[in-house]
Amino acid sequence: MAKLAINRGSTANDGTGDNLRAGANKINLNFDEIYSAIGDGSSLSASIKVKDDSSTVSTIAANGAILGILGGSGISSTVSGSNITLSVDGSISSASGAQTLTNKVMSGADNTFSNIGNSSLSNSSITVSDGSNTSPVALGGTLTFAGTTNEIEVGESAGTVTVGLPDNVTIAGNLTVNGTTTTVNSTTIEVTNSFTFEGTTSDDFETTLTVVDPTADRTVSIPNATGTIVLKDTTDTLTNKSINLANNTVTGTLAQFNTAVSNATLVDTAVSTALDSTTSGNKLRFNFANTGSFPTASTYEGMFAYDVGGNHPYVADTGGWVKIITENASIADISNVGSIASISNGQALLWNSSGGRFDPGDVLSNDFANANAQDLGYLSYRSSSNTPTKTLTVTVATQTAEHYYNGTGSSNKYVIDGDQGPFLSMAPGIYRFDQADGSNSGHPLLFYRDAAKATAYTTGVSTNGTPGSAGAYTQITIDKDTPQVLHYQCSAHGYMGHALQTVGSEVSFGASNGFAIAMSIAL
Repeated sequence: MAKLAINRGSTANDGTGDNLRAGANKINLNFDEIYSAIGDGSSLSASIKVKDDSSTVSTIAANGAILGILGGSGISSTVSGSNITLSVDGSISSASGAQTLTNKVMSGADNTFSNIGNSSLSNSSITVSDGSNTSPVALGGTLTFAGTTNEIEVGESAGTVTVGLPDNVTIAGNLTVNGTTTTVNSTTIEVTNSFTFEGTTSDDFETTLTVVDPTADRTVSIPNATGTIVLKDTTDTLTNKSINLANNTVTGTLAQFNTAVSNATLVDTAVSTALDSTTSGNKLRFNFANTGSFPTASTYEGMFAYDVGGNHPYVADTGGWVKIITENASIADISNVGSIASISNGQALLWNSSGGRFDPGDVLSNDFANANAQDLGYLSYRSSSNTPTKTLTVTVATQTAEHYYNGTGSSNKYVIDGDQGPFLSMAPGIYRFDQADGSNSGHPLLFYRDAAKATAYTTGVSTNGTPGSAGAYTQITIDKDTPQVLHYQCSAHGYMGHALQTVGSEVSFGASNGFAIAMSIAL
């Protein structure tokens, strides 16, 4: 704070100066500042402390002790009046003085050297050597990098010297390349005499690749394959090779030729003209292990081949191999005949227009005044001892006028083998209503004694799976004890199906109800 002065007024006791209390307060504040500046606030310090560059602290008494300022190496001090003067001698360099520096390191990053003549340097040149010859080059002179024609070329740009090989390189002596891989990307490699291959072992034996002096431009192509080169004068086994007989001649006797063919006799030596197509007695085998071993049919159109595994002959056509029908063939070998593997006794081949072929099926004993099979439903006359399983395919579709209950109950109706809600006649046997098609989902087919599903019929009835999923079906066994009339309906929806009549049943549905239902069906 600034020093506080006591106001004494203009004249004694004029009432304009500080009173005693105010004056005493200013005195106390001034002394507080002094005691804080040169003491601890309550008492004055009797000494001062001095610290050097190494943080060494020295205490000097304030009551008459002397603080000395001494010079060091190259520095001297003098006192004159109230002034202390520090001076340097010649051992200390200054920015404007001329001195000789000894044993100093100058940073080129932080200093600039200029106007240094060669005479000012103890070494005024550098020495250039090629390993055998040396030459001095004066500082400030020119060091020239010279290339050689077709060997080394040198270029300089903006202080950068580039040394490289020219596009066309000539090596007067030998070239030795060491390493694992040498890559040459050239269109033409010209070798005057020959290539010499040392091999893995460095010894006195080498392989020399040479050419006969060409009289024209020649091209020898190395195949895109892995293998061994066959030489004219060596004995080798050829594999997968084609010999053009138009440009080559195979010499030797027929016996020698037969001997040369391994594992078989190509021609019977007793018949010299056996390969003559105009002569009888040819004996050529065309047997193959299976049809998969046959050659490409389009390539050998008209060729005969025999499938040993399947015991069938074939002839080649541009569209493939065609099976030849023989006395040992089955009717199933005909292309428009379907599978007969599951044909039953008494069935015949019936034309299937949707498949464009003949498929096994049941033969009706009477045409019923030219009615078709869908009109009749499933009619058969089987004895109780002959009960093969008959499968009927069930789907669900929107009702049409074809359905007996069109406009009644659910708008969805059962379709049996493509016919909407047919009336079925069934002889004794086992009948499986296949509900695997997805349209059957939520529509379980069951049997009832009435169309309204008041009484369910479960005798001889079994189900499997969930309608609409693979393997789902409802199955019923028809015998002499099955009621004469049953109704197949959806257990969840009304009037989706129709009725079925059992042939040969000994059980009537009931005198009155049976007659009413029979009359309804007849209508």
